[in-house]
Amino acid sequence: MNEINVIYQFNEKYVPYAGVSITSLLLNNAKAHEVNVYILGENLSVKSIERLSETAGRLGGKIWFVRTEQLLSEFEEMGMIPYRGAYSVYLRLFFTRLIDMKGKRVVYLDADTIIDRDIYDLAYHDLNGKSIGMVLESITDDYKLMIGMSKESEYYNSGMIVYDVDRWCEKDYCAKLLEHIRNVRSSYIGDQDFINIVCAGDICRLPLKYNFQPLHARYTEKQYFSAFGQEPYYSAEEIEKNREEAAIYHCYRWLGEFPWNRGNLHPFNDIFDRYMQMSDWKGYVKEKADKGPALYIEKMLYVLPRGIFIKIFRKAHEIVLMRAEADARQSRANLQA
Repeated sequence: MNEINVIYQFNEKYVPYAGVSITSLLLNNAKAHEVNVYILGENLSVKSIERLSETAGRLGGKIWFVRTEQLLSEFEEMGMIPYRGAYSVYLRLFFTRLIDMKGKRVVYLDADTIIDRDIYDLAYHDLNGKSIGMVLESITDDYKLMIGMSKESEYYNSGMIVYDVDRWCEKDYCAKLLEHIRNVRSSYIGDQDFINIVCAGDICRLPLKYNFQPLHARYTEKQYFSAFGQEPYYSAEEIEKNREEAAIYHCYRWLGEFPWNRGNLHPFNDIFDRYMQMSDWKGYVKEKADKGPALYIEKMLYVLPRGIFIKIFRKAHEIVLMRAEADARQSRANLQA
C-alpha cells in the first residue's frame, strides 16, 4: 500500500511548531495514497487537538491522537528526567506499546522539522537489515567518551528515525531500553543517548538530506571539518550533494534560538516562515528566546569570520553538553539518595 506512517511527539508548548511541520509534511506528500500522522502528545488542550485535526483534514492527511498518560507516569516513576520540562521526549522509544504498527515502516519526526520534499523513499529506504535508520550528528569525541561510547562510534541525531517495526520488536528494544534505564542510567540529555547506546550496531546510516542540520547550511565543508574532524562522518562530497537535495530541515536551536523566535539568525528561518505562512498558524507572533548570558555572547560573536566562529561554536556546544550531562548525573544521584 502506498502509505506513509509518521509519528510526532510534543507537548502543548510545541503545538504551533508541530503544526507547521505537519503542514509541510502533508503539502509535499500528496502523492501517497495515505499519510497517517500519529501524535504522541503530552497535556495537549482540546483546542490544539481540534486545530491540528483541521489542518490534517484540510490537507488530506489522517491524524490520530494517542493516549500517553500512563506511559508518561511510568517515566516519572522510573526516575527519568524531563527534557526542557517534558517527559514526551521519551515516547518515541516506546511507541510500540502505544500503537500497533506490526508489518509497517514508521518515520518519526521531531516537531521542529520542516519537510520540503516527498519522503516516500525515506519511509521505505533499504535499512540493510538494521532495525532503524538515522542521520549522523555532529558531536565531540569527549562527549561520546563521557557517555560510555568510543571515539570511533557513530553517533546519530534522533530528530528523524525510520523504524522497521517488526525488527524493532523482534530485537525487543522496549525491554532492552527499560533494562538500561533501571540498571544503568535513567537519564541522559533527552532520548538521543539512549538510542545511540542501546541500539549501537543496529542503526543504518541514512543520507544527510533526511535530517539536514543548520551547521551545513552556514558553513563550508572545509570549515566544518576544521572544527569537528572527519571521522566518522559524511564526506565533503556527500554533504555538498545532500545540501542541494535536502528533504527534511531540522530547525533545532541555533545560537540559543529557533526560527519561531523574534530576531533569530537561524539558517532555516526563511524556510520555516514560508511554511508557517501556508499553515493554520500564519498569524503566529514570534517571541524573544529565553536564554542565558552565554548565548547572548555567542550571538554577538557571530560576526566573526566563519572559520573562527565555528570553532568557538564547537567549544560552546561541547560545554553545554558537558554541563547538561553533569546535571543529568546529579539529578539521578538526587533521586537515588
